[in-house]
Amino acid sequence: MIFGKYAAIGGAVALVVLWPLASGHVGQSIYDREVEQSQSPYAVITSESYDRGYLSSDVVTKVSLVGSTKEQLELDGIPTSYVLNSKVSHGFLSISTDSVLEMTPELKVLTDKLWPNGESPFTFHSETGISGKTDYTLSMAAIDANEEGLKITSTPFVVDGSMDKAGVISFTMNMDSFGFESEYGENAKVTNMTGSGQGELIDDIWVGSQKVNFGRFDIDNQDGLPATLTNLSIEVKNLLSSASGGDVKSADAEDLRFNNENLISLEKFAVKDELTLNNLKLGMNFDALDYTAMTTLATVADAMGEEPSPEEMEEMIKALDSLVEKGLSAKLNPLEVDTPEGQIDANLDLQVASGLTSVSQNFQALPSKISGELNLSAPAAYVNGVPELSNMAENLEQYGFVSQSENMVKLNAKIEGDQLVSPTGQKIPVGLLMMLMM
Repeated sequence: MIFGKYAAIGGAVALVVLWPLASGHVGQSIYDREVEQSQSPYAVITSESYDRGYLSSDVVTKVSLVGSTKEQLELDGIPTSYVLNSKVSHGFLSISTDSVLEMTPELKVLTDKLWPNGESPFTFHSETGISGKTDYTLSMAAIDANEEGLKITSTPFVVDGSMDKAGVISFTMNMDSFGFESEYGENAKVTNMTGSGQGELIDDIWVGSQKVNFGRFDIDNQDGLPATLTNLSIEVKNLLSSASGGDVKSADAEDLRFNNENLISLEKFAVKDELTLNNLKLGMNFDALDYTAMTTLATVADAMGEEPSPEEMEEMIKALDSLVEKGLSAKLNPLEVDTPEGQIDANLDLQVASGLTSVSQNFQALPSKISGELNLSAPAAYVNGVPELSNMAENLEQYGFVSQSENMVKLNAKIEGDQLVSPTGQKIPVGLLMMLMM
């Protein structure tokens, strides 16, 4: 019994003594795996050195940009390779890492303009537990720069997040203020910027949701027409679905479809003594896009130089043909804005039916696959108060597309190929509608 007690104590002490060695080995294994998995068409990540010690390790990692991103930065005189120096600590239940940029002379030429103290403006801290989950914090130092008549200031920018063993990422970000002011009287300031997101990278495409919000955005210029945007929010969702209705994770790439949802909302937009808009919402959605074609387009576009090669053009045309052949839909919904006279609402729904092959060689056949609907309603007082809108409503009313009441003006149209069909059954070419709306 006594022997068992001392053996247990001895085992615990041995575990504590040996664990930093084990966690150091685990940390290097995780690092090697991440370096291998983090390669992409945009950057190449290489391990320059990994000096593993008992309680800590020193790691040097190089990130080199490639493709069109590298070419553009080189033209702008911006460095295209960066070195990260990291200190890895071997804890009992976790591994922590603190990383900073190596301030090379080429990098300091740029950073000294915004962060003149000579230190790394970016710091990265992470904690990886034995479960494989990593919590992290990325920080950008506050800016206080004044050069050539342009003053730029900001508070620190901080991103907090986590990544689980499966690669699913969640994050929040915030910056209290960012602004600039020129010697010509132009200035802009953003306050209370926040954001969040959750998702994962699949084939270098973000699948999940992201949202950023600007509490207040003030703009002014030398003409003395200050504008203010209040609670500007931008939300983007990328989703994958299976065309056959099966499980997305086990579906073949040819069966996958890509859905993209975008929503811009604004509580208030005001230009002094000129214009005021309230509660603006604009949604743009694209559904059932062929996943293989989308990844091809993204890869070719990222690798493309200033002018595409004949091979790149051919690859892009094939991908666009595939997008149309598989069918897709595009929606403008919602489109809402409040005016002093009342709310304006609109929506547009376009469908491209599947089945049209090689549209690039047979473009005249595309209208036969298009269908959709257009709806708009606006307060009569608002329409009648703008002569251009009032004339447009009268032009469209004679074709049956517009109906007017004492309070509202409504526009409704079905889209059938290159024709628009009014609720009364009259048809006009889409081009004629554009002319009547001018």
